[in-house]
Amino acid sequence: MIKMEQQEKEIAHKALEIALKQGCSQVRITLNSNTQSSYRVRDNNIDRIQQAKGSSLYIQLFNKGKYGSFSTNRTQESELENFIKNGAQATLLLTPDSYRSLPDKKLYYTGKKKNLNQYDKTVKSIDPSVKRKIAFEAATEIFNSDSRIISVNSEYGDLDDYVYIVDSQGFEGESKQSSFSLSCECSVKGERGSRPEGWWYETSLYFDSLVKKGVGKKAYNRAISMISPKKLKSGKYNMVLENNVSSRVVAPIISALNGASIQQNNSFLKGKIGEKVFNPNFQLSDSPHLLASFGSRYFDSEGIATKPMNIIEGGVVNTYFINTYYSKKLNIPVTIEGPSVPTCKYSLEPNTIVPNKDQAQILKECGTGVLVTGFNGGNSNSSTGDYSFGVEGFYFENGIILYPVKEMNITGNLITLWNNFVAAGTDPRGTSRWLIPTLAFEAVNFSGI
Repeated sequence: MIKMEQQEKEIAHKALEIALKQGCSQVRITLNSNTQSSYRVRDNNIDRIQQAKGSSLYIQLFNKGKYGSFSTNRTQESELENFIKNGAQATLLLTPDSYRSLPDKKLYYTGKKKNLNQYDKTVKSIDPSVKRKIAFEAATEIFNSDSRIISVNSEYGDLDDYVYIVDSQGFEGESKQSSFSLSCECSVKGERGSRPEGWWYETSLYFDSLVKKGVGKKAYNRAISMISPKKLKSGKYNMVLENNVSSRVVAPIISALNGASIQQNNSFLKGKIGEKVFNPNFQLSDSPHLLASFGSRYFDSEGIATKPMNIIEGGVVNTYFINTYYSKKLNIPVTIEGPSVPTCKYSLEPNTIVPNKDQAQILKECGTGVLVTGFNGGNSNSSTGDYSFGVEGFYFENGIILYPVKEMNITGNLITLWNNFVAAGTDPRGTSRWLIPTLAFEAVNFSGI
C-alpha cells in the first residue's frame, strides 16, 4: 500500500511539473483513488455483487488570468503530458476571471498533527465470503419470520479511500479513510394494499466496530410500526425530529451560509453576520478534529487548515463559509469551504454542559405532538427560508407514541422554525458526518394532504 501511494504521489507531482512547463502560473493537482465493494441480498438470494477500483486526477490550471479544471484517469506519462497540454491551451480560450487563484499560503495546513484514526488497514484483507455472510445474516434475521413480510433487502459495503493534494505554492496533504456499512430494508403488507416500509443502517470506520446484529430486526420493527397509519387534523403541533433525519432542517442553514449563495443573492442569511437571527439557545458548531469521526479533516480541498468554529452561538450568526474565490468576489476574509463535522445543541448559556438526553426524554418534555422519522420529498427556498416537506412518523401524547401518521406536510419558514427550537438530545448517531441529535420544535404547521 505504501508503495502504491508513493507511485500515486509521483504521478501527481509529474502532472504538476508538466502543467508548470506549459506556462501555467499556478496549479493544483488532486488525486483520488479508492476501492469499494458491495454485496446485496434480495429475498434471501444474492442480487448483486459489485467490486470496483478507481482513480482520478483532478487538475486545476490558473493561466494568464484564466482558469480551467480538467480530470482524467489516464495517468501514463505520455498521455498525461498531452492531456495537460491540451488543457492549458483550452484554458487560454476562456474568459478571464481575476478572482481565481490559489489561497494565501498563510492559510494552509502545515503541521503534522495526530492521526485522526479514520483508517482500518484490514479493509484490504476481508475475505469476500465474510462480506457475503454479513449481508445474508442481516436479511435472515427477519426473512420468513412473519407472513406480512413482502420483501427484505440487505446490503454490506466497504470503501478504501485515499486523497492526495499538491499545488505549485508548496502545499502537500493526504488523507486516508475506510468505511464499512450494513443496511436493511423491509416492506410489509398494510391496509388496503399499502406496503409500509422500514429501514435501518449502521456504518463504521472500523470493521470490528460495525454493528452487524439487529439491523434486519430494526428494519422490520420500523416497517411493522407503520401499519394502520392515521391522518391528523391540520394544525400546529410540537415536532420532534428523530436523529436519523434531523439534519434535514440544518442543511438549509449550512447552504445559506455558503459563499456562493451569499454572492448570488440566494441566501436568507445574507447580511446577517453578528445578528441574533435564531433562538438564543441554538448552538451550531463545527468540530473538524474529532478522532474517529467520518467528517474530520485537517484541511479542505484548497489545503486551507480547518479549525473548530462556533457557527451559530446564542442564536447569533458568527460566520459564513468562504473559499478563496468568493472571498475575492465578496471582499471578505477566507474562512473555510464548508463545515467538516457540524454539531448542534440546545444550551441556556454558552459552554453549558447539557445532561444526557435521548429521544424518549425529549418526547416527555414535549408532551404531545408528532415524532418525524422520515421525509418524503419537498424543498426549501434558499432565498427566503420558506419550506414545505412531506413527512411521516408518529403521533404521541404525554410522551408516549400512540399511532403512525401519514400524508402530512410541514410548512413554514426556517427562521421561525428555529426560533421555536425547544430541545436537543445528546444522541447524534456516529454513522454520519453530521452529528445532529434528536431535535424538538414547538408550534410547527402540519397539514394533511
